[in-house]
Amino acid sequence: MSNTQVNGVNIFYEEKGKGSEVIALLNGVAMSTDSWIFQINELQKNFRILVHDFRGQGKSDLTFQNNTFEQHAQDLKALIDHLGITKLHIVGVSYGAEVGMYFALLYPENVRTLTLGTAVSESKSHLKAVIDSWIRAAETYDGELFFRVMAPFVYSEVFYNKRNGWLDHRAEIFGKTVTQQWLRAFISLCENFLTLDITTRLREIKVPTLVLAGEKDLLKPVSYSEIIQQEICDAQLKVIKDGGHALFLEKPTEFNEAVVDFIKKSCES
Repeated sequence: MSNTQVNGVNIFYEEKGKGSEVIALLNGVAMSTDSWIFQINELQKNFRILVHDFRGQGKSDLTFQNNTFEQHAQDLKALIDHLGITKLHIVGVSYGAEVGMYFALLYPENVRTLTLGTAVSESKSHLKAVIDSWIRAAETYDGELFFRVMAPFVYSEVFYNKRNGWLDHRAEIFGKTVTQQWLRAFISLCENFLTLDITTRLREIKVPTLVLAGEKDLLKPVSYSEIIQQEICDAQLKVIKDGGHALFLEKPTEFNEAVVDFIKKSCES
């Protein structure tokens, strides 16, 4: 576990595993480095893994300003420069995948492959309305209420039916542990998300790209992934059966297998 000053803020990061190929796992908006346990445990067997919390997240500075996609990409660039990493495989989910697209646009020379899980390149009225409801729930500074408003859009109906007790427990824990500062930073990140509109720029991305979608994703349906796949040259699309928005958590085996297979094939070609 380490911290470093990056572009004026304190960024928390961890490195796991060994290997010549580096995978950077990029967080969703409400995630932290701890969220990647199922991916780290598997991927570190063959790869060097880098995880970090964006500014406004987790153990990094919970800033309320400059939480933009461009700034997140610039922070990642400064972090890999600090660590002496010149090439990496980006694997992002949701907000992190959207940061990944910005990184590939700004720093294509540093990207070997790009995996975009449950991502969008623009947002339509329904998605904007959901994010607005998250912001309004966060503004109550009631952590349990916030979690209960957010969770039905993050997890699929299949997952809810199987793990409803776990989700209720998570809501209670969240209510006891989340801070007002975290919620304020989360609001800032959501406000940044609402500015996302890069579909017309996706043709500039020339790196091998895998788009992963959850069949049952209510927040960012498969149609958004199809837009990305159509716009990025030669991008591949894989839809994971019964997966919700939290695809990496609900379907970790399928998610990990898709990532490893894609990266290995890309490295061989």
